[in-house]
Amino acid sequence: MRKNKIISAFLALAVTLSIAGCQDVSTSSGATSSDNSSSVTENSSTPDESKEESSTPEESKTETSAPETTTENKGGNDKPVGVDGVVTNGQVAVTIDGHRWGISLYGGGTGENYAKYLNEFKEKVGSNVNVFNMVVPTASAFYLPAGYEEYNASHRDSINSIANNLVNVINIDGYAALEAKTDEYIYTRTDHHWMPLGAYYAAKAFCDVAMTPVKDLSTYEPVDVEGFVGTMYAFTEYDEQIKNDPETFRYYIPSTEYTATYYKTDFTLDEDVKYYTSIFVEQPASGAYSTFMGGDQKIVKIETENKNGRKLCVFKDSYGNAEIPFYIDSFQEIYVCDVRYFDVYAPDFVKDNGITDVLFTMCTFSAVGENAEGIKNNLLTK
Repeated sequence: MRKNKIISAFLALAVTLSIAGCQDVSTSSGATSSDNSSSVTENSSTPDESKEESSTPEESKTETSAPETTTENKGGNDKPVGVDGVVTNGQVAVTIDGHRWGISLYGGGTGENYAKYLNEFKEKVGSNVNVFNMVVPTASAFYLPAGYEEYNASHRDSINSIANNLVNVINIDGYAALEAKTDEYIYTRTDHHWMPLGAYYAAKAFCDVAMTPVKDLSTYEPVDVEGFVGTMYAFTEYDEQIKNDPETFRYYIPSTEYTATYYKTDFTLDEDVKYYTSIFVEQPASGAYSTFMGGDQKIVKIETENKNGRKLCVFKDSYGNAEIPFYIDSFQEIYVCDVRYFDVYAPDFVKDNGITDVLFTMCTFSAVGENAEGIKNNLLTK
């Protein structure tokens, strides 16, 4: 109990001090929506459910402040130089440093409804549950070449707007975590998602604020999928240079032992996959991003060897899938729920499962677009 009170006090302070920080990407922001996920094809066992008292953070009415808006570029340096760029279907297909990129253009938005729904969620779950927000930019925030700025709105402005409208929700600056690492392979060239390496840096930023342990990336087992060409081939209306310039998709397997159980969206056991216990589902190279839990249309419960009493519920879009392996070292239980595919009243779900921490994590397209409505329609409606 003393440990929980100490954690809660620091988390309450984080509300005051924190700064602003899809697979199904909303078309309202200018990029074409598509779903590159596949269903889980293997089975899992059913672990016993347990309930624990949630931690009790002190409430704070101080709203989150955001940093000043800055020009978006590659790590604060000059924009990358791109050649042969083509704008098509809300995307830019361009050659950068000898490799072909497909980059989704961002239409912008304030995320006002998203922030409002998170505030409502926090009111409903009360002071015993820590609620966090982490909205992350897509590749166009950092890698769009000079000359295309007029087509692309500021991800930072949207993230700041959301952060400044949160009340008692702890904000994580995922933007800053990624901006510091833009010289590394944190986004895919051929898909609209990030690389798992980018997800690691964002997940670490969350765990640092949530005061949960984070293992170094060197403790994970890297797995390479060669020949990956993702959604941007289709999004760019079949740019042949993207097709002919595949990349290596690397994901990471944690060293902590765990068991995963797959449920339908109403949180009843999925009999089709009841014997499957891993969060990694083998996919063809073209669907490598769907390696994480086989896609989005399941609720996945993960029980780990950690016995720290912290239980995390992740409400996410498909960007959040790549974060999940990095939370296995940090929490005793993890519930993975997609805001688009969830048929349980979320405040009751949190209470009934003894969840101590809730993380809303998704890309900017989802937070300012139609996917955010899933929070209202699927999570907050009985």
